[in-house]
Amino acid sequence: MPQPKVPPSERINSSYRQLKSMTPDLHSAAKDLSKTIDELNDALEPLSLGVTAWAAIASGEDENNGYYWSRSIGYTQVDHKWGIAIKQASGNHNYDDHDETVWAFSKAPRWMVIESIAKLPDLFESLIERVQDTTSKLKARTEQTRELVAAIKAAADEVSVAQDKE
Repeated sequence: MPQPKVPPSERINSSYRQLKSMTPDLHSAAKDLSKTIDELNDALEPLSLGVTAWAAIASGEDENNGYYWSRSIGYTQVDHKWGIAIKQASGNHNYDDHDETVWAFSKAPRWMVIESIAKLPDLFESLIERVQDTTSKLKARTEQTRELVAAIKAAADEVSVAQDKE
């Protein structure tokens, strides 16, 4: 015996009511996950890293036409605040075309938030590498700057001695 056909307006009405009843649980689950990420951000904040790092979640490229896309989880500054973030990028190498969107973790689309969690260990490993690399570069630049300061001081001393002789 065939089922009676339900009019589209009744189907929409029923679906909307079901969605409305489900939303509080959805919001609660998203809020709970965001709170755990806030705890990670709170643990990282006192470190004052000031270093951006990313770990790939997923990516793809079409070598035939140059199109590429990627999604990553990272630690970066969003809206003047450092924290865990999610980035989506796409473009075309052949046309110097690039589009990128970065969200604070709690503001990212929920499906990206869900897929990003498994990549948190990769993010922390990437962050360690970036901190090590940045530390090394800062030390090298400090030495270079010391040499420049010494050269300026030597030049200033020479000018001062020459002026004293006049």
